Amino acid sequence: MLDEETLQALLQDWPLIQITGKAGIPPEIYRFTYNLRGLYVSGSGEILERDSHVLEVNLTLGYPRRAPQCRILTPVFHPNFDDSMVCIGDFWAASEGLDQLIIRIGRMISYQEYNTKSPLNGLAAKWAAQNSNLLPIDPRPVAPPLNGASGAQAPQGGEVPALVQPMAEVPAPIDGQWSERIVIAPESPAISAPDELKIESAAAGEGAARPEGGTFRHWKKVTLISVLLATLGAGLLWYVFHRPGHVAIGNATDPSGRVRAAAPRRPASYAELLRRCYTQLPDSSNSEALRAEQNARKSIQTKDYASAITALKYAVSLDPNFSRAWIDLGWVYSASADKGSALNAFQKAVEADPKQILPYKILAFNYAFLGNRENAITTWQRVQSIVPDDPDMAADLGGLYMAEKRYSEATPLFEMGAKANPSDSYAQLRLGMVRLRSRNTDQGLEALHKALQIDSGAEMLNNVAYEMAEADTNLGEALVYSQRSVNEVEERSQKVDLENIQKSDLRIPFTIAAYWDTMGWIYFKMNDLALAESYLDSSWRLAQDGVVGDHLGQLYEKEQKLPAALHMYMLALEANPRSEDTAAHMGNLAHVSLPANRMSAGEELSWMRTVKLPAIVKETASADFDVLFVAGGRVEKANFVRGAELFRHAGKRLERNLLQEKFPPSSTAHLVRRGMLSCSDTGCSFVFYPPSVAAN
Repeated sequence: MLDEETLQALLQDWPLIQITGKAGIPPEIYRFTYNLRGLYVSGSGEILERDSHVLEVNLTLGYPRRAPQCRILTPVFHPNFDDSMVCIGDFWAASEGLDQLIIRIGRMISYQEYNTKSPLNGLAAKWAAQNSNLLPIDPRPVAPPLNGASGAQAPQGGEVPALVQPMAEVPAPIDGQWSERIVIAPESPAISAPDELKIESAAAGEGAARPEGGTFRHWKKVTLISVLLATLGAGLLWYVFHRPGHVAIGNATDPSGRVRAAAPRRPASYAELLRRCYTQLPDSSNSEALRAEQNARKSIQTKDYASAITALKYAVSLDPNFSRAWIDLGWVYSASADKGSALNAFQKAVEADPKQILPYKILAFNYAFLGNRENAITTWQRVQSIVPDDPDMAADLGGLYMAEKRYSEATPLFEMGAKANPSDSYAQLRLGMVRLRSRNTDQGLEALHKALQIDSGAEMLNNVAYEMAEADTNLGEALVYSQRSVNEVEERSQKVDLENIQKSDLRIPFTIAAYWDTMGWIYFKMNDLALAESYLDSSWRLAQDGVVGDHLGQLYEKEQKLPAALHMYMLALEANPRSEDTAAHMGNLAHVSLPANRMSAGEELSWMRTVKLPAIVKETASADFDVLFVAGGRVEKANFVRGAELFRHAGKRLERNLLQEKFPPSSTAHLVRRGMLSCSDTGCSFVFYPPSVAAN
């Protein structure tokens, strides 16, 4: 937690290094984007420049006594990098701090630091030694200034000291500085961070007309949770928080790939709303304010967020009613992790032009993202007073009402949505859900059955079965639907080709875990606790989903295994900290005591995914593998994916030494789990990525 706080404070508003992805609470895996010039080798063998690099950092169980596992995800040509790792062993110390390590790796990328004495890339070491007069590639100070002071002298690392310039502003590298030194050519292909870590302008219609007539590239960088909001819509947060992984609201195809009878209408996503701002909100009447906005967008294109903020603040100072510029400013603050300033800017956007609807929706999104559902509801109610029949109203405001258990207020909105979109299966599903929660069982079941008439795919079968279980009604029928959905997804899992893994294949275990949970929850409601536990426990071990952990805790509580129940609630809350239900369940067991010397919940979740192995190599190295588990949970095959070449043939060792996966009885699933094999002088371990992370 301290590492996360330190990194957020250090890198806030700093354009040269950005946190573009995190996994775990507190994070155990980070991704950083370095907007620094470095080198890579093209397919034709030329040494070329690139100005964006992505680093993944995995805080292992031995951290901070042992160095974190660091690997570069974009091509790099440097003595101390290879395809699987960054050589940090020469200077890592637990007292140095993760923040200092991240800065130091930036200096390495830009060739302000390098070591040719013990290289990972011998060719790069030879090149650097012969061309030291050309280095560094990027001389800008990598570390943010302290309290506005000029950049501090960088420590020497390897052979070349860092070059330091005053930090009144972030200077750009000199264009053409390599024109007579190495070949300069465009990157091909452009390599971007994975989809779960950012939304590029394509998500918002790249190439769409902008006021200045240009395109807006590399614009919508957001964290994982922000992408979730952009995909689902803020009004559906209640379902995300209560049912993560179980329902995908509004996809055009079901998990089997079948096209539904009618594609449901999805509420406008965050990315879509932002795109509309640049095509629908009016220009400023002040030409200087418009020019400042255009300058800000140019800065955003180069990821110079500090300059963008300065330009946008100037724009709104010239024209305080320039709503679009306020939204620009709010987004840049969000990208810089300044939540308070972002929220203030979005509020100003609403005040600047109260008749415009888009700023209200964006403000409501941000309130919901920050967990402030009451203000999100109030903001949507203001939209409702202006445009009562807004097409996003039913799902977004209705979803927020559902999160607050204000079912009587959600019902008319969902009824309106279902009436307006009679062929939308998810509109019928939402209506059925709110009616069941309102104890209007017959009409609720009618809406759920109508949803299944429109779409009988595995996803909808699972959703309807779960809602019936939640309402404790028609459990026999729910069990049939659940069995059909489980059978369908397990049959699909058997067709996965381990030699040709696709991203969609890695999502299947996440789906299976959700469907197993539904099955287990139905058995729980039917009081078949043995079968319920087999499905719930298998789902929990596979996905570590907070909702599933809460279900398992309720099962243990029903069996009067109170310490086990409290322990499970603690793990579930660690996996899903926003779960109000789990927090309440824990409160009910406050009288139950647990061992004082137990490991923390976060450590235990990581430990559950870790397998200690006999020594495979004695070097410090790591690699990713895909592991196939088949019926009974046994390991059938382990395939090398990427990483240190010395592990390329280690699959057989993994097949012999990895433990069986927990499967429910009679399951025919084939589970492909991705994980990292890491070795050092103290031994080896294999850590499975959570399915939600591996799938991205």
